[in-house]
Amino acid sequence: SSLVGLVALVEIASSMSWMRGCCATRRGRDQPLISPPAASSGMAPLPEASAVGLGEEATLSPAPGDTAGGGDDSALSVVEHMAKALLSGSTGDQIANGRPVHLPGAAAGLLVTMDFDAVAGALARGTDMGAISANKKGEPYMRDNIYLAYTDQATLSLSGAERFFPALLEVCEVLGQRSFDYVKARLLLEPPGGRGSPPLLADADLLAVQLRGTRRLSLIRPLHNLPVTAPRPQPQLVATVQAGDAVFVPAGLECRVLPPEGATDDGPQLYALLTLRSKEQDMEASLAKYLNDLVRDASLSKDVDNLFRSSVTRRTWKELDAQGEVADASAKLPTRLAGAAEELASRVSAAGLREHYARRMEKLRQEQREGAEKVAADLLADVSQKEVVSSSSMIRVSGGVQCRCRGGETVALFKRGSETLNLPIAESASYLIADLCDGNPHRVGSLRCADPFERISVCQILVFKGCLELC
Repeated sequence: SSLVGLVALVEIASSMSWMRGCCATRRGRDQPLISPPAASSGMAPLPEASAVGLGEEATLSPAPGDTAGGGDDSALSVVEHMAKALLSGSTGDQIANGRPVHLPGAAAGLLVTMDFDAVAGALARGTDMGAISANKKGEPYMRDNIYLAYTDQATLSLSGAERFFPALLEVCEVLGQRSFDYVKARLLLEPPGGRGSPPLLADADLLAVQLRGTRRLSLIRPLHNLPVTAPRPQPQLVATVQAGDAVFVPAGLECRVLPPEGATDDGPQLYALLTLRSKEQDMEASLAKYLNDLVRDASLSKDVDNLFRSSVTRRTWKELDAQGEVADASAKLPTRLAGAAEELASRVSAAGLREHYARRMEKLRQEQREGAEKVAADLLADVSQKEVVSSSSMIRVSGGVQCRCRGGETVALFKRGSETLNLPIAESASYLIADLCDGNPHRVGSLRCADPFERISVCQILVFKGCLELC
């Protein structure tokens, strides 16, 4: 955008600075998004400025029938139960006020639909769509495929996870319609030896949903930008989070994984991070996008439109100087700028901002639904799924291949004719390979391996290498 147009936007945004104190989703149950300015400010309120904010859904309101006292949960769906646990009573008040909350069992219903077979399939499809990333000790780390990365102790991350899991999509839609406008999900799978990742600094309000494993979490204010002499922040929440639990993590807090108390959980950690309130939904971002679209509106007068599309560069300034028009242009600029700002400001209203915000959120939700439909359609049309290993798959050593491995060893030998492959393996994988050395078909889920996703990964890697085959 031009320098002149930017200055005009700054003038308008400054005149509306009283609006920026609120956020579309950071208000209480009955608190309006836009409050009239104080009488002493001398500023006239915008049209309809006293109306309720960007969307009625933006308040933390329980569904009809939900009460702080609980009531009969037997008829509630999995998603409705989760929404009730999150939004009702004192929990909803804490979340509205940006305080961390531990919600035991709030997401227990998701466990049935989020098993490791479903996760393996989603990660495989996410790889083809570019939705997968991997990191190891906080650094990007990707091998030839997700299975190699996981067996090398890398954490796998699937962005837009709601597109791959109908239950997650329903959760995002219900929470979006009820209170948060637009919710998206990211799925993370952490191997047993993958501990040691840096703390997560929440840049948005998050709901961490534990799907497998147990973790002990601490939510605390970060130390960066804190003076050395200042008192050290104390944890705002310390909780042992088990499968089916959820934790609300307010923006700005640091989430640390603490050493477990008592017996350790040596299995993989599977959890989802639902973004409830991002910076794209706050007042400043919404106002900036609203004004930006107004500037692009063709209904502006020709002179104002030309002004917003003009820019002052070294070349244009030299041309004006050569024509002797610099002084004239400089004298007219304040008047033109004030007129343009006045015309643009006359088109700004609280109702217009709310309508623009609602359209933007609906567009995001629609793209989310369409993405999920595309993933489902691609899954039905994908004939390569027959090569994807799951716990129910039957597998054996490939024809013409001999396998030798004993439990506890770190090398597996595969021989075909005169060719021999000495494959380095983790000790944890040796037992399942030893089970397959008899040459008979085995169900993948019956093979000895403590980590169910490692079991799937090892079998999938060996299928890729031609050492094993599905039958």
